[in-house]
Amino acid sequence: MLKRKAQLVAELVSRRPKGWRSLLWNSAMAQLRRPGPLMAPVHVSIEPTNACNARCPVCETGKGEMHRRAGFLDEHAYRAFIDEAAPTTAVLMFYFMGEPFMHRSAYEMIRYARDKGIYVETCTNGDFVDAHGVLYSDVNRISFQIGGMDQATHQIYRVRTRLDKAMRNLEELIALRRRHPHSNVEIEVGFIVMRHNEHQVEEFLRWARAIGVDRANVIDPCVRNMAEAKRFLPEDRRYWYYDEEAFARGVLKPKKVPNNECVWIWNSIQLNWDGTAVPCCRDPNGLFALGNVFDQGLLAVFNGERATDFRRRILREQGKVPICRLCSGYGLPRLEHAKPAAFTVDRHTINRDGVPSHEQAIAEAADIAAG
Repeated sequence: MLKRKAQLVAELVSRRPKGWRSLLWNSAMAQLRRPGPLMAPVHVSIEPTNACNARCPVCETGKGEMHRRAGFLDEHAYRAFIDEAAPTTAVLMFYFMGEPFMHRSAYEMIRYARDKGIYVETCTNGDFVDAHGVLYSDVNRISFQIGGMDQATHQIYRVRTRLDKAMRNLEELIALRRRHPHSNVEIEVGFIVMRHNEHQVEEFLRWARAIGVDRANVIDPCVRNMAEAKRFLPEDRRYWYYDEEAFARGVLKPKKVPNNECVWIWNSIQLNWDGTAVPCCRDPNGLFALGNVFDQGLLAVFNGERATDFRRRILREQGKVPICRLCSGYGLPRLEHAKPAAFTVDRHTINRDGVPSHEQAIAEAADIAAG
């Protein structure tokens, strides 16, 4: 572990990607168990909207349990924020609790961040995606996420959406990008593995390879409670990151329970459409509002009293923080990304010991693809 950390530090110092100083400083502060002061976060997630056309039954927006009012990110406030954040932000996730392409200025907003030298990624159900808009935006990665390989299966989770529409928009984007081979856009398609569609994983991988996406991502599902777990978790336990013994006792918990640590929130921040900052994506209803970056500025919020107190609480009593209850923790944000040279299969999962493992996940995905 120490050797790997030393290698990471050496690579960062040698290559000096955007945000490397912040990543080293903030990660060191996390290791030293100090809640601050921190440098600006290198990873920022921002919510274009928390409105969505889908009614996914695990999502707070989809099942009508979003306690925040619905709204859309103000373009002028967003541009001012990007101007402030661009010097230190390596990665911007343009997505949170809604469908990002329901925002009428989504493509222009992504392009603005790209023109400022920020790597931008987003996630979509595919219904509103315009291929020409995506290529214009120069988004680095767009992930279409589907719920099955036929409409009957897909709509069990992706309620009120059309699989044929998402697939058509995806295929139009692939065809358009072929005509622009120097485009920065990486196209990913994700398959959320659930009980009703787990028999279609191999079909999904064959299809993804055939249509020409860059990456196919086999995604372990998230659920919020035991009722959802019993309905949606697949029979095949390879696609679980929940503790099987606890589940048998009627308790939902992750395989790996963080022990008063979360390096992610030392390096990242989540922003709602109105500029309100929360610690991470596990807080969709804004239970732990840290301040408003449009009013106060990014660094002032990130080092503010609320954010510092929240990180201090993580160090002391993470088990009592409700948004951490079903989270296995996240690692360090990646500062550099490379588009795959050929079709790649990935897994969004953790290994059998409950430890996040990118290499093992890819190996398992390759086994699945090979049958």
